[in-house]
Amino acid sequence: MPSATYELATADTLKPDVSDSQLTERKSRSERLREQLLNNLNGTTELAALQERLLNSLTQGMGVDGLHYQHEALDVDIQIGSEALHSCGYRLLATNEYLGEITFKRNRRFSERELALIESVIPALMKPLRASLKTRER
Repeated sequence: MPSATYELATADTLKPDVSDSQLTERKSRSERLREQLLNNLNGTTELAALQERLLNSLTQGMGVDGLHYQHEALDVDIQIGSEALHSCGYRLLATNEYLGEITFKRNRRFSERELALIESVIPALMKPLRASLKTRER
């Protein structure tokens, strides 16, 4: 499985103060959301459908209002959901392969815990996203 890296591009500040019980709760919530994402993202290689499924999972899991996915080299620009006041964005790389940029949006500021949750489920997106982009390139 290729390694995945991503860069945080958000103005929200992260604070490291987390109790053990909060860490356990975050892990179980993260595991549930990751499992839900894996189930929802499998079975499609169509890029817009993949993004729609991702938004649906994150809307149920943490109240994300919209997302914007871009891959300039492939002329892909997908906006789903609604515009919002707050956002967090990520540059998606897998084994030094650029997979685009994704921005999650909502009207309420993302907490440290929510940013960590998003970052913990991004790896579940990488394999289906890569497959969708390979299909699109053909």
